[in-house]
Amino acid sequence: MKIGFSFLSLKTLSVKRAISITKKLGGNTLELFGDLVLFYRGKFCEKPESIKEFAVKNDIFLTMHLPYIDINLASFNDEIWEKSIESILKAIEYGEKAGIKRAVLHPGGVPLSHLVLIFLAQRRLRKALEFILEKAEKYDVEVCIENPYFEENDIFSNVDQFHKFIKGFGGKLKVCFDFGHAHISKKGIDYSLNLLKPFITHVHIHDNHGEKDEHLSLGKGSIDFKKYLDFLRNFDGTIILEINSLKDKREDLKRSVEIIKGEV
Repeated sequence: MKIGFSFLSLKTLSVKRAISITKKLGGNTLELFGDLVLFYRGKFCEKPESIKEFAVKNDIFLTMHLPYIDINLASFNDEIWEKSIESILKAIEYGEKAGIKRAVLHPGGVPLSHLVLIFLAQRRLRKALEFILEKAEKYDVEVCIENPYFEENDIFSNVDQFHKFIKGFGGKLKVCFDFGHAHISKKGIDYSLNLLKPFITHVHIHDNHGEKDEHLSLGKGSIDFKKYLDFLRNFDGTIILEINSLKDKREDLKRSVEIIKGEV
């Protein structure tokens, strides 16, 4: 089982330290924070080659959450759209040097929920993904798109629309299934998981109370994870605990791993 943590969950600015913490907490996978590649022109970044070497030495599998802060791959503003693509490609290039094999991105948003705007935004996203998938394929990096909440400013109105969009890529585009997001969405986890399952190669897992994205440790919200343990324990992809609540401690992170592994 490839299971571990989001870089942000471990509350450190050092990737090597995050790798060490991941091992101590019972994980074997770490998801890098792609925005760090862009902050102050990468000022906080460690050399990707040294990250790769340290990860291999510690037997840690690396994935990356591609940039999402101020990024919109569906933007109608050409300059923002182009810079968003450029930012994603820069992060993929860095990630490939660091040894990542899988990367996650967000779909983007619209200023108003209107059928015409949603249609046009999806076209912009499709075009952006064509550039991104072409680059990722050269680097042997798999790209997964994350299911949103399907709220007012999302470019997909529901999970069925999201599913139809993904099918249009003929298997080249995979899905990062976010349990917390699905729990908030109107159709819920069961329907969303069953619909998207053929495309899911990556999972983000965290808890909430069904109203907002709280990123809590497992068991601290209202998701009944017992229903999904068989799926998770037999899953061939990567599982990332995206527990970013400031209230959760490392003991909570460790227990979340143990719950999924069946150790508690």
